[in-house]
Amino acid sequence: MDALLDFVGEIYEASYHPGHWDTVTTGLCRLLNARSGAIVMDDHEGRVRGMIGAHGLPRAVRAAYRFGMAKYDHTFQLQQREPLGKARQIVHAQDMQGDHPLFYRFILKPNDIGFIAAMNVYNDDEWHVGIGLHRSFQAEPFSDEDCLTLQRLYPHFKRALRIHKEFHRLRTRQQSLESALGRFMTGLIILGPDSTVNYCNPVAEAMLSRHQALTITDHGHLQAHYPQENRRLQALLAQQASADRQDISSRNQAIGLNHPDREHILSLMVAPLDGALTDAPQPAGSVALYLCDPDSSFNLPAESLRTLYEMTPTEASVAIALVNGQSPNQISEQHGVSVDTVRSQLKSIYLKMGVKKQQDVIRTLLAGVMQIG
Repeated sequence: MDALLDFVGEIYEASYHPGHWDTVTTGLCRLLNARSGAIVMDDHEGRVRGMIGAHGLPRAVRAAYRFGMAKYDHTFQLQQREPLGKARQIVHAQDMQGDHPLFYRFILKPNDIGFIAAMNVYNDDEWHVGIGLHRSFQAEPFSDEDCLTLQRLYPHFKRALRIHKEFHRLRTRQQSLESALGRFMTGLIILGPDSTVNYCNPVAEAMLSRHQALTITDHGHLQAHYPQENRRLQALLAQQASADRQDISSRNQAIGLNHPDREHILSLMVAPLDGALTDAPQPAGSVALYLCDPDSSFNLPAESLRTLYEMTPTEASVAIALVNGQSPNQISEQHGVSVDTVRSQLKSIYLKMGVKKQQDVIRTLLAGVMQIG
């Protein structure tokens, strides 16, 4: 019983640390004297099937399972008919040899799987998650006591796997958000309620590297170069962090920051951060800063143009050069191609962007924020 209680802790650790599910599966195999095993998931919503955790199975098997072999896994099909939380031995290899010869020949025999005990954890319209444990042809079948031990762990697996999925959703959403903000054409910095920088997009990073009027300290806070301007900046950030979201007059304040090495100021617009960027309310006190450096070139990543308009790398560089004020002659000289080649590339850009002239390209790309699909 002590070993079982210790093992429960491993299960919950895996709920927020996905890489730990292999350790859980290994521990489960040791607990029930199984030579191999897997926690298998069929996510109906995400249309993904694979092994969340596994032990004793070759990596090739895990990869093959993820890329299509899963649909031939007769064990998973048998498992779907079982009640939730009920563990029992569902496969005896000798029976499978006659009833399902391909499953026996390609799965059971090559991997020395003579017996399989299984338990359903989830089985609904959202997903199917099951645990399968394997013993060798030379081993004893799983006993009723073995299956009862697995059943005792059912509520813990159920809770931990639900937490695991919710964390996965959050991680996926965060990755999507960061990908979208990375394509933001304006320099963007997001501060949390404690004034710590939570996000700085690539355009803002490039601006800060060139214009030292604003820096991010080792502690993750913003600091203006001149003390007097820094005091104004900190007061402005505090004001916007506490601004009434319904009071339009108190929102969206601007400030210009100077540096002795720069002729022009670094312009900042500061605003309380609501759901406009993230599609969800942010913690009270979160603030967004939009940066503009007149000396900076157009900073849109070429990858965004390739993704949004299906431009080639060369076409993307031509479009960016155009927005930065270069003429077709200058572009041809910079790229080492003829002007006719540049004009041909521009025609392709017009077609992909749905515009008719150079001014339309510039106007479209400087319109603010690109629509992220």
